[in-house]
Amino acid sequence: MKDVVVVVKSVNYSEADKVLTVFGKELGKFALFAKGIRKINSKNRGNMQTLCISEISFYEGKGLPVLTESSLVYAPNTDVLKNRVENLKRVLVMLNRILAEYDPNEKVFDMLRSVLEKDFSTEATNRFRVIFLKEMGFLDDFSKCSKCGGDGKLEYIDVLHFALLCKNCYSSSGKCIALGKNPYREDFFSEALDMYVKRVIEEI
Repeated sequence: MKDVVVVVKSVNYSEADKVLTVFGKELGKFALFAKGIRKINSKNRGNMQTLCISEISFYEGKGLPVLTESSLVYAPNTDVLKNRVENLKRVLVMLNRILAEYDPNEKVFDMLRSVLEKDFSTEATNRFRVIFLKEMGFLDDFSKCSKCGGDGKLEYIDVLHFALLCKNCYSSSGKCIALGKNPYREDFFSEALDMYVKRVIEEI
């Protein structure tokens, strides 16, 4: 079997092997046994690091599918990412905790590839998280006021419920913050989204 995958988790298994969790464009998230991948001369070693995108071949073993071949498609810029560890964690925790196994979603896969290629900038990370939550069914329509349902003048966010509010409704809600021109880049938006994701994970 073949797929294009992003490595989202890596766990050492014995002296030379690993169990990888990958998110495939065709198959969704699944665990993969990578025999001998920790050996220095392993042909798959460099292609299957966390957050690498690779084309892989594998076969169904008695337990987990077993990796046979891999070809690197994209490797993240580690020099940039070492300063964006929090954004990495924000994405990986969602993929590992919320995604169901063998539930493919091409839109989420393409967005994940996009955030990788944008080096997990705050804006790209937050846009990915919002789209991911929508696709997984954990976020209501983010284009309408959560109070009145209108789609005009959505200028505020209710940070406790992570919901947008229009200019007419925000004053009757709890803690609200003006969105500004591009909220996806702002700390308040990231922190409100952090709290919302935490609640989602606790409830599933």
